[in-house]
Amino acid sequence: MPVLITYRHEERLDAFILNERLLLESIPAQLVLFDCQGQTREDLYCSFCRYMSDATHWIGLLSEWAAADWWTPWLLGAAVMSSRRVSFYQRNGGALPECFGKWPVMRERRHIDLFVRAYHDECTFTRAMTLPPGRGTCADRDNADFFHADLKAKIRRGF
Repeated sequence: MPVLITYRHEERLDAFILNERLLLESIPAQLVLFDCQGQTREDLYCSFCRYMSDATHWIGLLSEWAAADWWTPWLLGAAVMSSRRVSFYQRNGGALPECFGKWPVMRERRHIDLFVRAYHDECTFTRAMTLPPGRGTCADRDNADFFHADLKAKIRRGF
């Protein structure tokens, strides 16, 4: 169950911290710089689709301007359509557009610990999706929705 972490250049330090934390918990993760500068839209699209097909979870790191960028909702839609577990990490605490309200947003490093717990719970209770996914099943969609609701509740409660 690999985790795809996409980030822009200005979130590089947070991406590396997040990646190291996941690796310490034996969670396979892959960092992908997703920056519009120097890459064509087609390159970005093909790159994301290729990486997403190899992942079960996606964590998008967001800066204030990245949340309003048109690519972020597109990435979100692609991840949701393929029944991936979605979460965001935004350390600066800025307001997010309303369309991100359904998915968990990690804002502190302790929230990463909650993600790790939710990830391991998913493995323990066999709610994990298997790769290659082919077409997402109804169970994959339900399990993804459960993961989102569970992690969001853990973040809201703080444990």
